[in-house]
Amino acid sequence: MTGWPFKNMAAWKEPVIWVCGGVVVFALWLGLTFPYEALHTRVIGELQRRTGIEVHAAYWTVGFPLALEWRHVTVSKAGWAPVELGAMRARLGVLQALTGGVALDLTAQLDAQSPAKGTVSSTVTAPSWSLTGPLTVTGNIKQIDLSKLVGQYVSRGTLTGEFTQRLDTLPAASPASFGEGTWRMDVKDLSLDEVPVGNGRTLSLAVNTLSVGLSCREQICTVTELKGDGIDGSLSGEGTIAVQLPVQQSQLALSLTVIPGAGFAAKAGSLGIPPLPPGTPFTFKVQGTLARARLAL
Repeated sequence: MTGWPFKNMAAWKEPVIWVCGGVVVFALWLGLTFPYEALHTRVIGELQRRTGIEVHAAYWTVGFPLALEWRHVTVSKAGWAPVELGAMRARLGVLQALTGGVALDLTAQLDAQSPAKGTVSSTVTAPSWSLTGPLTVTGNIKQIDLSKLVGQYVSRGTLTGEFTQRLDTLPAASPASFGEGTWRMDVKDLSLDEVPVGNGRTLSLAVNTLSVGLSCREQICTVTELKGDGIDGSLSGEGTIAVQLPVQQSQLALSLTVIPGAGFAAKAGSLGIPPLPPGTPFTFKVQGTLARARLAL
């Protein structure tokens, strides 16, 4: 009967050391000789060619392992308001690259000095750099300040979430193709101010927590979950969002039902809403764009 081949570890010690040493040397060689300049040109070039988005950075550096880092980044596109980012990082999957595929870990930070918040991280996988086959993007959103992302009516709010999106091919600069995917988002401490509701009236709402779920196919995202609560009451909703680029121009077609709380009672009169008994729900429509939403009572 043959004994266990690793019983005499002393006999295997030297070969194992040589193998480990070879792997370390190969990793160092790969890291030192990898064509980072070509990778930088390819990533930025493919992004601009396929989407029309331009990325300008004050400077870029090499990260480890096989990563690129951009600092003080401006992302722009014709018809967009430029987006300022503190930093971006792209890390290449080695095994996929050696087999001709693409696996990129991408991270964008609103503030380079606060990596723990204001961050969007995603992993992009595709069968080749041509990006003509199925493209999958998965990621998460960590503590994004909504007042900086949405703007006009949002004075406060922190967004976290996760998403998965699959595209048959990355869209070129002109036609919009968003594939299909799911998004799950949570907002804390949301404050909406001076949202127009018609006849010169405006509405302000405070929401402690808001949960949103979306199921998207091409440009239409269907609301699968929408609920929140706060001092002004609780709300639920349904409807669709027609996604546009930039995202602030996405079209809203939502129906929201609010059960007024103590904070809302004082606002009802100014909105032309008759006093409602506690716990009485009322429904209104949300239309317009994400940046310029309007309410219809």
